[in-house]
Amino acid sequence: MRFGIFFVDYSLKFPCFTPLLTVVRELLSKEWKDYFWDFIESWLQSVSEDSDLDTAKDCLKKIAKHGKSLLTEPLASIFEFSLTLRSASPRLVLYRQLAEESLSSFPLADDIGLNAVHEGDVGSKETMKSKNSEAIVLGTDSTNYGSMCCWVDTGGSLFFDPKELLLWLQIPVDAREERFQQPEIFDFDHIHPVSTIGSPTAILYGALGTDCFKEFHLTLVEAARKGKIKYVVRSVMPSGCESKSGSCGAIGTGEPPNLGGYGVELALKNMEYKAMDDSTIKKGRSF
Repeated sequence: MRFGIFFVDYSLKFPCFTPLLTVVRELLSKEWKDYFWDFIESWLQSVSEDSDLDTAKDCLKKIAKHGKSLLTEPLASIFEFSLTLRSASPRLVLYRQLAEESLSSFPLADDIGLNAVHEGDVGSKETMKSKNSEAIVLGTDSTNYGSMCCWVDTGGSLFFDPKELLLWLQIPVDAREERFQQPEIFDFDHIHPVSTIGSPTAILYGALGTDCFKEFHLTLVEAARKGKIKYVVRSVMPSGCESKSGSCGAIGTGEPPNLGGYGVELALKNMEYKAMDDSTIKKGRSF
């Protein structure tokens, strides 16, 4: 009789679009809502350090370092372990669903010209889409919408370019077409602390680490400070944007991650059986 020891890991069932840079902010926000924004500012100020990070382990250490800097003991000492549990992943899946709804509520018939944005035609009107309630297209892979990694939803328009967003911000609120089409805000949403109650809502969909996220973020923070908008972030990593998120931005978007701290040890017994011809067994004989 021989025994073999096996270890079984539990993997998340969620899609592989939950980068650690996003998970860490959701985790921090559970302790204090402003930590979500504090981490963004801290990370953007240190983005130049990414060039010195060669491995996923190095990135994990950097992410954990920035997260722990916002916490006090005893939370700071167990923060890295909490990060590996990926407890925020279900909320990130919800954000992804909301992002798909945001894109699917705009007619794909108006998508012509999105390629021109990549070719440098920043002034193209196609970088801003207006909603058409009669042309809702569902069931499409909207996360690949024009190969864009970030966009801003104002309820009546989508903006894929920060320069077009700046032009929109200069329009008086009363003159905007979408003033009666505000996007819905939920209790779990992250609203920038300098936002003014009652201001038009602007929701940024994107992932920290991408250049477009930084550009939109800086623009929206400035607008929120001036009382022009209520700035909300919903963190998503659209398909194909991993390569645009920096050396650490894509960490966690590969294979479904294992759940640290969960495991089962199985002791399997190897049974060997011998075949016997029972026709020769005498009556009354037992084994």
